[in-house]
Amino acid sequence: MKQALAHSWVEISERALVSNIRAHRRLLGSDTKLLAVVKSNAYGHGLELVARVAQKSGQVDWLGVASLREAMALRQAGIRLPILVLSYYHPLSQPELKDGIKHNVSFMVYELKALKTLAQVAQQVATCARVHLKLETGMARLGVSIDKAKSYLRYILRSPYLKLEGIASHFATAESRDQTFLKQQLNTYKKFIKQAGGLVPQDTLQHIAGTAASTAAPEARLSLVRLGIGLYGLWPSAANRQFVQARHHRFRLQPSLTWKTQIIEVQDLPPGTAVGYDRTYVTGRATRMAVMPVGYWDGYDRALSNKGRVLIHGTLCPVIGRICMNIFMADVTGLKNVKVGDEVVLIGKQGRGELTADDMADKTGTINYEIVTRINPLLPRVLV
Repeated sequence: MKQALAHSWVEISERALVSNIRAHRRLLGSDTKLLAVVKSNAYGHGLELVARVAQKSGQVDWLGVASLREAMALRQAGIRLPILVLSYYHPLSQPELKDGIKHNVSFMVYELKALKTLAQVAQQVATCARVHLKLETGMARLGVSIDKAKSYLRYILRSPYLKLEGIASHFATAESRDQTFLKQQLNTYKKFIKQAGGLVPQDTLQHIAGTAASTAAPEARLSLVRLGIGLYGLWPSAANRQFVQARHHRFRLQPSLTWKTQIIEVQDLPPGTAVGYDRTYVTGRATRMAVMPVGYWDGYDRALSNKGRVLIHGTLCPVIGRICMNIFMADVTGLKNVKVGDEVVLIGKQGRGELTADDMADKTGTINYEIVTRINPLLPRVLV
């Protein structure tokens, strides 16, 4: 495996992905559609790889991407599931929009200019552009304000070249233990749906919940749930995990990503040796040091300097010295028979040891989302 691949690679467990899909499907039941969010290279797990697993599972109804480019990459890869572009899609780029509309890609809309462009391009290709109207209910990011939303809705329904597929919004605090603001947003959303009354066709998808809300607030599931971080076996927050598992004792997620590299050099250093840039680590005893061909270019955060840990021979070994662009070092003094070519796990399990994206996030002051999505997309992703 390691000889056939690059200096570092990412293994994705098909079994874990399918297990996470099934766990959420059991929680949602059969009446709520499931959209697997594969945006941003599937949160670092591999866009096409994860989309194929989701489609093969037979339990995913939709895929969600961040851009039209991602959507078209999936269509070119033979993915047949409905695809929703959740974010920006360059509304003035008409050739790309033509391809998207022809290939039944759906678009989140929140600007009148984008709606008009979609209608014009759809007319040129003699078909309908499928749209989901995005409401601003309290996230203050993307979305049309509630006072303007009804006029947008009428515009869509009047156009012979626009098809309303869904009405959406997004929660700002779903990961929090305090659900007060979530309920306010949900009430705002439902109030608009009620006020719109007969304007909204019965088959229109209603969706506002991602992983956190779908697991912790059943009333927010509506007719479609957008499964993001939970698809990959990670929790939106510690608070969400505690809240959900206290109520659903059998609900479990399985991290699907393992990040690996290998040792490229082993050195024996005497006491008093400064290691790496800026001499931030000095050996206090005779030290055996292993060198790995991974650095911040690969997505191994420089903030892990002198703080990170890796798994070698199933044992946690501390990172020593500065993380470089393409290299970092670890103390392997306590291990026997360490040699060049030995496998090193950066995220995942090895023997009885385990390092999680959450462990790394805690050490770098961020969230697990950022840890996995920042793994360089040029590193190979392998389905195992």
